[in-house]
Amino acid sequence: MAGGRCGPLLTTLLAASVVALAATEGPEQAVLPAEQSRVQPMTASNWTLVMEGEWMLKFYAPWCPSCQQTDSEWETFAKNGETLQISVGKVDVIQEPGLSGRFFVTTLPAFFHAKDGIFRRYRGPGIFEDLQNYILEKKWQSVEPLTGWKSPASLTMSGMAGLFSISGKIWVSNLKQLYLQRGSE
Repeated sequence: MAGGRCGPLLTTLLAASVVALAATEGPEQAVLPAEQSRVQPMTASNWTLVMEGEWMLKFYAPWCPSCQQTDSEWETFAKNGETLQISVGKVDVIQEPGLSGRFFVTTLPAFFHAKDGIFRRYRGPGIFEDLQNYILEKKWQSVEPLTGWKSPASLTMSGMAGLFSISGKIWVSNLKQLYLQRGSE
């Protein structure tokens, strides 16, 4: 499903499946040590780091197949971040609904470029070579920046972040109730 998008119904169904699967897994499952990721997880408390320097951000959901297809490429891109003189971050939209609102993310995965507080939406493929060329060839300069009220740093998008955050809390609450109802049947 390269280049595909995850819809809201699929989102709800897959999230419920993940919650149910996580609840059935026991502590006996061993966790293998993973290679240290160079991708910086971004949260509501640290997202302002992208206001300085040059960054690429990926918005994703852990269950999204299109997002998963870009994971290894994103990690490779991050490993080359020092050479490219760019920081690489990721935002889990399930854990950080406010940030997805601040950036007005409506499809997954979504990619953004930020340089010194100026944001642009990257609409190319999440493939290492394309991401690298976007930075090296400064292709981002030909992309219209998100300015005025559309900027993630604007007061309007701060309000949007609050709305998405509240919506996310309501969604999680409803999902938990659904899970508990199914568990008691």
